[in-house]
Amino acid sequence: MSIDNLFYFAIQLDNNCDIMIDFSQIKLGLVVLFNKEPCVVTKCDFVKMNRGKPVKQTVLKNLVNGNNYNYTYKSGENVEEADLRKEKGTFMYASSEGLTFMLSSTYETIEIHKEVLGDKADYLKEGLEVMIVFFDEKAISIDLPIKIDYKIIKTDPAVKGNSVSNITKDAKIETGRVVKVPAFIEIGDRVLVNTVEDSYVERFKS
Repeated sequence: MSIDNLFYFAIQLDNNCDIMIDFSQIKLGLVVLFNKEPCVVTKCDFVKMNRGKPVKQTVLKNLVNGNNYNYTYKSGENVEEADLRKEKGTFMYASSEGLTFMLSSTYETIEIHKEVLGDKADYLKEGLEVMIVFFDEKAISIDLPIKIDYKIIKTDPAVKGNSVSNITKDAKIETGRVVKVPAFIEIGDRVLVNTVEDSYVERFKS
């Protein structure tokens, strides 16, 4: 599972109050406040000390600037969970300025820099519906659908008579991202891709 897609497991919050959680609730995908900015837990190791209380050694990815931090939480330490809001939107287009989305509720357009979204930007195609994640009224990320269909635009020729799915090859989908597909897939085929695992699922059945 990619680091960016761990954000699928972030909890949606609808109020504006600070939410404190305890040590036991720290886990992968949790979005916490660190240095007053939202960070997703991308690594979390429980360590039992020979003497003293256990700790959790974490790696936190800042959802505003993409920086990573190493931080060790101690047992008994309170953690502030980030107050996030999510709203449905549609991807419109990419430009040199960034990625433009339209909010479904108001038809307002907003822009997010490609660097902020990381690998998620590689899955965006015109008209794709996503959930836009806000922190302090600023769009900081998106939640992609778990499975999306794409057209194959470039790959090696299919091996005639080969229907074995465990033999794979590289294929470029319509957004430009390269994924592994079975050897029998051809240019022009439509396939389902799991965006969480970055993997081929099956031929798309329309």
